[in-house]
Amino acid sequence: MNFFCSKDCPDLCGMEIHDDSSLISYKAEPELWSSPGFICRKFQDFAAREINNGLMSWQQKGDEKLVYEDNVEALGALADWLATFRDKNILFLRGSGSLGYNMGYWDQLFAAFPHCATVNSNPCNATGGAAHELDFGTISNPHIARLAEAETIILHGKNAAVTSPHLYTYLKKLKKSGIEIILIDPVKTATVGLADHYIQIQPACDGLLACALLTELGHEFDYQVPMLLDAAGIDADAFTLLLERLRNKKVAHIQGLGLQRQENGMNSIRWISRLAHFTNSVERLYYGHSSKRRWHKHPARFATQIGLDELPGRLAAGEFDLFVNIAANPVVTYADSNLWARGLSRTPTLVVDTNMSTTATYADFFLKVGGMFAQADFQNSYFFPHHYSRPAFTTELSDMRAAHALAKKLKIPLINKTEEESRAPTPTTRHYRTKTLDLHWPQEMRDFRLLTASHLDYLNSQIINGQEQGLQVIHINPLDAEQKEIASGDHLRVEGDCGAFSAHALITDEVPQGTLMCWKNLPMLDGVCNSAVPGRLTDADIGLAYYAAEVRIFKVTRA
Repeated sequence: MNFFCSKDCPDLCGMEIHDDSSLISYKAEPELWSSPGFICRKFQDFAAREINNGLMSWQQKGDEKLVYEDNVEALGALADWLATFRDKNILFLRGSGSLGYNMGYWDQLFAAFPHCATVNSNPCNATGGAAHELDFGTISNPHIARLAEAETIILHGKNAAVTSPHLYTYLKKLKKSGIEIILIDPVKTATVGLADHYIQIQPACDGLLACALLTELGHEFDYQVPMLLDAAGIDADAFTLLLERLRNKKVAHIQGLGLQRQENGMNSIRWISRLAHFTNSVERLYYGHSSKRRWHKHPARFATQIGLDELPGRLAAGEFDLFVNIAANPVVTYADSNLWARGLSRTPTLVVDTNMSTTATYADFFLKVGGMFAQADFQNSYFFPHHYSRPAFTTELSDMRAAHALAKKLKIPLINKTEEESRAPTPTTRHYRTKTLDLHWPQEMRDFRLLTASHLDYLNSQIINGQEQGLQVIHINPLDAEQKEIASGDHLRVEGDCGAFSAHALITDEVPQGTLMCWKNLPMLDGVCNSAVPGRLTDADIGLAYYAAEVRIFKVTRA
């Protein structure tokens, strides 16, 4: 069976699945960037979990849980429960799930409830998408083959080794052909192993560096280059290297998703795009756009849309009679985790998911659905030009089937369209249209800026139980550790304005001074990283500024 992986790596890798009833095997489809192809270890780990997960649906009834081993019974009970909220205030949140298009049937279903509110954006790539809309009037990428035309590829905060393994494979192939790779990132990530040059920049200063380069190249005139470079932590050798490549080489730019998670994230992405424009590199400029940009959105109009920063506070204030959570884990992955936990503790909650997440532990009704193997679906790649379709591989209840079954029981009509009928027009050609651009400086930090990052052993928003072992650490620069009298292994408490978590100290030059870094979405020694991250918007007003959290650290002493 032809299949594709729809987890939250942006590469959309195709494969063949074979099932001889005793062993399931996978064979990668050859692609431009990987021939004969390979299947990354991320997929293999999570494929085993999804196929072998035996979790049941359940409903909390007083002090007891009623377990539903039969899908028909579970769906009937859930439909009856949802009917009691028909005219009440509902908050609906849908996560990436399997990232496919058909997850949108949940949107159609709950938009039919007259007082249902939803979020107005997503924390993944909305800020960067808004930046590209402003500068180019469209959201699109050049064909990935244009990368091969470059003599130098600059990765701006793109940790491809971890977050985009098939893109990483293609970059390795290009490097072997003689293309130079430069990595610019505050954190010395695993992608350093691929880079010919690594430039450690201060967080949230990517726009400052791009502005300094444009000023030195004669395209901007209102800025002081030394001041910009000093703020960004860029030395003369690194600046000279970049200038030489931009003046004399064909350069490609790949913008990482982490850039947009700063308080000035949209501005930084726009300055890099501006640099690409004035150095004739727009046709080699890439950003991880939405996986569903080739299709129209599902026809779902909600009564109200709410900003990402308002969600947990309004939930905790008791504004909603029901919280519906589809394939998301906001108690861990969204900012202000403690406020999310308080909100779910006081609000009746439905969780639909493939696994028992932290958020699911707060559920009053948990509906177990199959993962990507159960879902007939289609999806586009973030970076690459292709898209894939697939049938269902297993007979588990899928998200699409569950949404349709509930809609039928609740007498809510859903609009069904084929893949072809849902296709959106081809994006218009990118043309840079910004005349002038203000420069947004990062906020000043009195203490530490907290960054979070993905680890190679897990997907961006999914964790397998036990993966936190050995990773419950906070990375700190040696000079900061010396000043604070901290040694590796010390138990540290990391406090932000909205909460705290604790982890073991790991002293390393992988992070610059004034910056702390930990692995995101993991259970820490106490709490989670986002316990200390407030729900603050980026400068696009539609994304979360996860990396704008200012925190303090204290050693925890044991009696």
